Amino acid sequence: MLKTDNKPFQSSFYVLVIAFLLAVSAARVGGAQQPSPMDPNTAQNGQPDSQTSEQPQSNDPNEPAAKEDESDAFNLTASSLILIQEAYEKILTPELISPDGLVDYATLRRKRSDIMTAASELESLNPAVLWSLPAKDKIAFWINTYNVCTIKLIIDRYPIEPKWYMILYPNNSIMQIPGAWTKEYFHIQKLEYTLEEIEDDLLLKPTQDPRICFALSDATIGGAILRNEPFRGSELDRQLDEQVRRYLNSEHGLRLDKTEGVLYLSNMFQMHKDTFLQSKFASILKFRSRKPEERAWLNFILPYLSEKDARYLEKNDVTIKFIQYDWLLNEKR
Repeated sequence: MLKTDNKPFQSSFYVLVIAFLLAVSAARVGGAQQPSPMDPNTAQNGQPDSQTSEQPQSNDPNEPAAKEDESDAFNLTASSLILIQEAYEKILTPELISPDGLVDYATLRRKRSDIMTAASELESLNPAVLWSLPAKDKIAFWINTYNVCTIKLIIDRYPIEPKWYMILYPNNSIMQIPGAWTKEYFHIQKLEYTLEEIEDDLLLKPTQDPRICFALSDATIGGAILRNEPFRGSELDRQLDEQVRRYLNSEHGLRLDKTEGVLYLSNMFQMHKDTFLQSKFASILKFRSRKPEERAWLNFILPYLSEKDARYLEKNDVTIKFIQYDWLLNEKR
């Protein structure tokens, strides 16, 4: 059943999905009224025509296989997308996630039904449904999916057991989970994705938007602040800008020491250096005497600073240093 609250995301999302379902239904009715002479069901003797029933096969081994009755699959998976979004609304909430992005993993572990619903529906989701969505809705979907998959990764192992060979990291860190980003697989659209693949192949490389780095939670204190509401295509730019601004204003994001002439940046900038170098910020005609990555970083942060701090960076050749990354788990205490 559709939720009846007044959230603009849900109303616009459901209108889009309902329109999609009506279009599919109309196509099926039209097909039933005027059967095509090439329809395999109208072949002589009631037997499928092997020549006309063959469908072209994709050469892409990672493309999910189409179901026999594609229109029925669309009905099923459009419903799956609604269930996924409703589950995300129940997981990414202020009741479970603080304004600072701290997560109540203990409660989520005890009440994991919404996580399991999302995981089940993600596996059966038909990619055609996602392809039909506007670009910003697809980006919002994959950001939310990344964050919920990260939460699932943690609660499946909560409380985290430390490994003796990971003594450089806190006992309750995601780094204590071997292969957290590269070896843990999440079943989506009948395929297996890692967190790294969702982040790089489905978000950062296609969009070349560094703001997304600050929307993807790595379940750490030092990383992006987990938002306590889902991202929505209709509000995506505002939400991404808020994420960047909140992070840069935190002690883990940015500090400007005008006395020493030092700009302290989060290690996230170094971790995502390639994303910044491939973005539009690398080609803005400012800070051209700096290293390419420093030029991109400075151009990126400038709009999020106060006017006074922005002018200072434009007029002074500051040294850039990095804030030590905090790998502690982002859990409520």
